[in-house]
Amino acid sequence: MRKLVYVRIVHTSADMGSLGEKLIQETISKIGREKWEENKRLIEKFWEELEKEIFQLNLDLEHTIIYQDGLPCGGEIGMKIVHNTAELGSKNYQIIEKMVAKGAKITATENPELLIEERNLLLEILKDSSTKEKEEAKMKYIAKKEFLLEQRDAYIASRINKTLDNEQTGILFIGAEHNVISKLNDDIEVLDLVKH
Repeated sequence: MRKLVYVRIVHTSADMGSLGEKLIQETISKIGREKWEENKRLIEKFWEELEKEIFQLNLDLEHTIIYQDGLPCGGEIGMKIVHNTAELGSKNYQIIEKMVAKGAKITATENPELLIEERNLLLEILKDSSTKEKEEAKMKYIAKKEFLLEQRDAYIASRINKTLDNEQTGILFIGAEHNVISKLNDDIEVLDLVKH
């Protein structure tokens, strides 16, 4: 029997790579520094609790495959991405590093073309431009967001369906807006870790 632990995550600025700093500034300008600091503390608490919960599952990490939202490659290049992002302060990627150190393996999870398309749409919103151009960029992103999310979810599910072997457990770290479960094969038993 194949098993998948489904972990809904909250992204931090460290997870966003080169977009992170711009997203922080954009958020602070909208909600204020005090509210942003409060949100940051809540997100840190979320990750602390989630890490405890994951390791309390006592997964056989030697037979665990890690699937990560936004990770387009596995192997050495994938581990370099994981390591670099963990060093930037990503709690998500720090958990992955701990799991890999105990025998888990990462695998390519996302379609690079879809990630690049979404990133480019976000960059258009964040770049210094007039209010009109920003609004046009936002409308363009909103128009494509659902389609891209659906395409990404289908791709992620197909990766899990194809790469998760019998007697293995997968763990999928995925943003809360995604819906991958409905696209998984019926022979995959899902443990949905819902955090509140």
